[in-house]
Amino acid sequence: MTGSKPEATRDLTAYEATARQAIEERSRMRALRRERQIRYRKKKHDYMLRLEAETRILREQIKNLTQQRSSLSAVDSEQHNVWNVAVDYFKHFRFGLQAVGQFTTNSTIVGSVQLSFLRTALSPDVIFNTQQGIETIITHWRYITYAFQALEMTLDGLVRSVDGSLIAITRTSISISEHTLGSVFPHLCDDGDEDLNRLDGKLVGRRFHMLGVTRFEWSAASQRVSSVIAQSDMLTPMLRLLGDLEDVSRVFHKSRVSSDFQWNGTNH
Repeated sequence: MTGSKPEATRDLTAYEATARQAIEERSRMRALRRERQIRYRKKKHDYMLRLEAETRILREQIKNLTQQRSSLSAVDSEQHNVWNVAVDYFKHFRFGLQAVGQFTTNSTIVGSVQLSFLRTALSPDVIFNTQQGIETIITHWRYITYAFQALEMTLDGLVRSVDGSLIAITRTSISISEHTLGSVFPHLCDDGDEDLNRLDGKLVGRRFHMLGVTRFEWSAASQRVSSVIAQSDMLTPMLRLLGDLEDVSRVFHKSRVSSDFQWNGTNH
């Protein structure tokens, strides 16, 4: 018939259109993947930069406080009281929470000596890091003691700050076990991910030693400590062990403890 295309030509045209569509779709998918990869790399880069910045600040703070440590002289009655509370706090919690009976994250009977100390020395509405109340301190120590093996925290020095608060310089030692991985770094226990398994193998059996600071503030009204702000530098020993910031960021990215040793997850 005049004006009609041969059958073979029509088939070829349809094939070319389909091929072009497939090529365009592949190009679009490649562009999407590139965009996702760029976003992911930027997110990782920003996260690592933030970790580095936070650690530099903490290390500088520890350095400055250490230099000031020898400058303490006579203190008045209020400062003497907060000093005693700080010293006793580290005596009572040197080895974490001393529980009575079976130790779990959900049900623990706190030793009467530790609980009595907290109720006597701290205000009922004491600020502890980002939370409030004596129970938040118990909860913190419950999870940390449960998750980390052979925990020990020692007082290395006390420094009076310009704002009147007392700052303790601390050293905390912990061991990483298989139990720790499941409790703190469950994302490293993925059997199907070789990179995560490699990090898993590097951590198990290691002992970390962390420098830290704990700030105590005194309330003249209640004659008790009104605020306890604590942090320890877990990033430095982790980086020293793994030797790579990207690996360090993968360890902390979904962990239940932050790089400054703050518990941020309670689901086990």
